[in-house]
Amino acid sequence: MNNDTPTPAEYEAAKALVLAEHARWLEGKTAGTRLDLTNANLTNANLTCANLTEARLWGADLTEADLTEAYLTEANLTEANLSNAYLSKANLSGAYLSRANLSGAKLSGAKL
Repeated sequence: MNNDTPTPAEYEAAKALVLAEHARWLEGKTAGTRLDLTNANLTNANLTCANLTEARLWGADLTEADLTEAYLTEANLTEANLSNAYLSKANLSGAYLSRANLSGAKLSGAKL
């Protein structure tokens, strides 16, 4: 039986790689790639302090994800599910939140 579920170490390595690519894109470097997690299942993801500025997260499932102190400036979170997500001290300025589900989200100290 083939198990496609990554180990925690594989998950952390992949996360670091895509966030580094996104950081290069934000810096204007040609080698970088804008983060596109459209419709991704990120339930319970640990994205604490992640720089997700201008990321494409349209329709992503971020249920109970930890986005504490994350940078979501101008991120596209249209129709994203952020129910019970941890967004304390996150920067959501200019984020697109149309039809996003924020029920139960923890927004203490978040910049909206």
